[in-house]
Amino acid sequence: MKDDRLKVPIDDPYLHAVGLALICFARAEWAAVYCCEKMDPGYIGTVGKKTAGQIANDLVVRAAAHPDPAVIATLSPAADEFKRLVYIRNDLMHANPGTAPNGDQRLFRKGSEWTIPAVDDAADEFTANSIILNDHYHNVLK
Repeated sequence: MKDDRLKVPIDDPYLHAVGLALICFARAEWAAVYCCEKMDPGYIGTVGKKTAGQIANDLVVRAAAHPDPAVIATLSPAADEFKRLVYIRNDLMHANPGTAPNGDQRLFRKGSEWTIPAVDDAADEFTANSIILNDHYHNVLK
């Protein structure tokens, strides 16, 4: 029914942290897509059915094959980092709902609670990677 989502017992600070982390990852993912597009025109048309992991693999391969060694030296580590971050995002987005020891409703993955500080740390990592990839897209890749 309309507004049933409002019956879910969750606090606004947690929603904000998780929502912001999701947006931060999406920005990194699309920065990865745009880097792939710069290196392989037409790539963007292939991403509709790709997972973030597949996009990460594509970026790793394209970064390593770039003809400019200086680009490889800076983009390959960022591509590897994006690939690592996909696993963190997956752990957050595929987490299970549950009740924390203090009674708060939280997400859990492999028995560990996603606390607000943990979610914020992930969002910061996503953003740092996004900044590097975005810089490559706008200033490094030709």
